[in-house]
Amino acid sequence: MLIARRSLLAASLAAAPFPARAQSYSAGIFTHGVASGDPLADRVMLWTRFAHSGDGRIGWEVSEDEAFARVISRGDAEARFANDFCVKVDALGLAPGRRYFYRFLSASGPSLTGLTRTASQGATESLSFALFSCANMPYGYFHAYGHTARRDDIDLVLHAGDYIYEVQRGSYPNAADAVPGRLVDPVNEAVSLADYYQRYASYHTDPDLLELRRLKPMSMIWDDHEIAENTWREGARSNPSSAHGTFQDRIAAAAKAYCDWMPIRVPPPQGARLYRALDWGDLARIILLDTRFIGRDRQLDYRTSLLPRLAEGGADARALAAEFRAMLDDPARSMMGVAQEAWFAEALAGSKARGQTWQVVTQQVVMGDQIAPTGLSHLLPENANANARQWYGGAERTAALGLPWNLDSWNGYPAARARFLEACAANANNALVLGGDSHNFWANNLGEANRLAAIEFAGGSVTSPGFERVLTRAEPGQRETMLRGANPQLALCDLTHRGYGAFRLTRTECAAEWVAFNDVRSPIAPTPRITRLSSAPSTAAGPGAWSVQA
Repeated sequence: MLIARRSLLAASLAAAPFPARAQSYSAGIFTHGVASGDPLADRVMLWTRFAHSGDGRIGWEVSEDEAFARVISRGDAEARFANDFCVKVDALGLAPGRRYFYRFLSASGPSLTGLTRTASQGATESLSFALFSCANMPYGYFHAYGHTARRDDIDLVLHAGDYIYEVQRGSYPNAADAVPGRLVDPVNEAVSLADYYQRYASYHTDPDLLELRRLKPMSMIWDDHEIAENTWREGARSNPSSAHGTFQDRIAAAAKAYCDWMPIRVPPPQGARLYRALDWGDLARIILLDTRFIGRDRQLDYRTSLLPRLAEGGADARALAAEFRAMLDDPARSMMGVAQEAWFAEALAGSKARGQTWQVVTQQVVMGDQIAPTGLSHLLPENANANARQWYGGAERTAALGLPWNLDSWNGYPAARARFLEACAANANNALVLGGDSHNFWANNLGEANRLAAIEFAGGSVTSPGFERVLTRAEPGQRETMLRGANPQLALCDLTHRGYGAFRLTRTECAAEWVAFNDVRSPIAPTPRITRLSSAPSTAAGPGAWSVQA
């Protein structure tokens, strides 16, 4: 089935000769396709997985044509048991702004043929990319991945995290909500290195994900579910005790598995530093930040602090809220850590000095204000469980006290958010902030009305459910209207559909699309609904506010 879907593969296998030198390589199986990522002007990372009885040696080639008659870069690589047989090579000597074919070679035959491209260099007219987040395999099919793989206009794929979910099978989703046949291994929550390896292997049986990786270079950054739910730098909400050691041991395992399986130019160093930047000519700098782990302080939680005290009664609610607000506003509370904050400011300033029009900041969580509107909990069904009633009811009550609902997002770190936006206003030309995590789509204008620091596109989810799963008593568009009314910075939101973002940057415009699917439970992808937005850059006053096209 997979081969039948790949016209490029069929053509390349028919046309490409099998090099004689391949007979000197190991015999084995290319088990999970090929991928490329982190493109620079003269190089790109290539990835495959080659199962062999032990450590094996394979070859790789990059060609200007799919018949591999004009090979311009080649080499050998090792498939090691210590890396779960994942192979990563940095293919050098490429020309900027070019598309290339690539493949791996073994004594048993070649891998699939992949298609990649290098970053532009110098004068650059445009950059087109897609944005993904939150792909929980048992919740549905990866239609967003498949749709993007078929698009010829996408140069690069960015992933803002929750590429996998580490949770125990049957917990999220439960057995009743899981789509038949979309099983993940292992059954238990991923904790050890072997667990994480097995979970990545399980996800990479999906044909749409395999096709996306094969045809588009990818740059990604992790969120919590590549590690553990609601991770921060010293722990997580979910961290089961086990024989596998401390939380830091778990971080080391998660980081190694992530770096082995992802086609990125980052090894798993001490502390799992994954933040980095890529340039796209004189048009844009793509900055990938870790707002999830490396510098994040522990999240505050209304359910264990403010809400129980309000429920007790006898105390002034405004005084309690002010006490909580003082903790929330503590300037020492960090989202990125001192070192990453300094690096971020320098990355923005360096991009501005180069004259790049856009600074594209890919990170994990929503930055715009998120105040719950009055009446939100009325959209809960009569049979809503106690957790849902507590969460949505608590969100309304805290909103009435001037507090945001999602303290795992930037709303839970207001001083750190202020520093972030100050860095954008001072050091960037036009900052476009990308995010994920919330499972819903948000387009925000960040900053003051007379001078935006940035625009935000927090990109929904591939399959993970959003507000529509719980707030089921809403009329069409009611959830979205209520949220926009309570949050003036919010230009557009979608709390109903799954999907992805698509962007085309030029010197005069950021043209964005929210590509939404109304059903991810069916294996047949429905025709997506597309909402278009745009923003105009300036030379000194930051990006223009989002304009939404009907």
